Amino acid sequence: MVKHKRERSVNFTHEETDLLVSLVEAKKQIIENKKSDAATWQDKEKAWKEIETAFNASSGSVFRNHKHLKLKYEAMKKDIRKKRAMIRADRCKTGGGMSTTPVLTRAEQKVQEMIRLSIEENESSDSDVVLPCNQKPKEKKPMDKLIEEKFEIAKIQKQIVIEELEQKLLQRKILEKELKHKDVMHELEQQHLLLKIEFLKKNLRE
Repeated sequence: MVKHKRERSVNFTHEETDLLVSLVEAKKQIIENKKSDAATWQDKEKAWKEIETAFNASSGSVFRNHKHLKLKYEAMKKDIRKKRAMIRADRCKTGGGMSTTPVLTRAEQKVQEMIRLSIEENESSDSDVVLPCNQKPKEKKPMDKLIEEKFEIAKIQKQIVIEELEQKLLQRKILEKELKHKDVMHELEQQHLLLKIEFLKKNLRE
């Protein structure tokens, strides 16, 4: 029987999202570490690869590599910040009518707890700006929203590329150290061999 190759799904299911958040939560101290030194980048890369392994072992769905998982997580954090801004803006509204305040999903609430400090530090960012209550926010056209979303995705992807380049640079430095260590060990072995030869020659002469 010929097995048909499954096509890659673009969107995450609710189950996949919940699984991803639970796996990230278990490694939040590493994933949300704000340090930017080489050791931290290496720890994050290792953590995301471990998340990839655990995710694909448990999801039973389409394969998701660690880059795709990281992109999804970063997009979730961006959505949470936007929703928080909308929630604060909605508090300024007066009068009746149906509330349009967005509601955070269970997974988003978990992520919010993980990045609470990060969100508070960025409350004044462009995406979270709240206008005074007497000033109505300018409604964005669907095309403007689409362009903004594409821009945000591109920005996240750019950050991932930068991190990958830094990781490759780190790996190169590690490789150079390993090669240097091998050269030193080879030289020591050569010296040890020469000493043994000299020792044998001396014994033969005696």
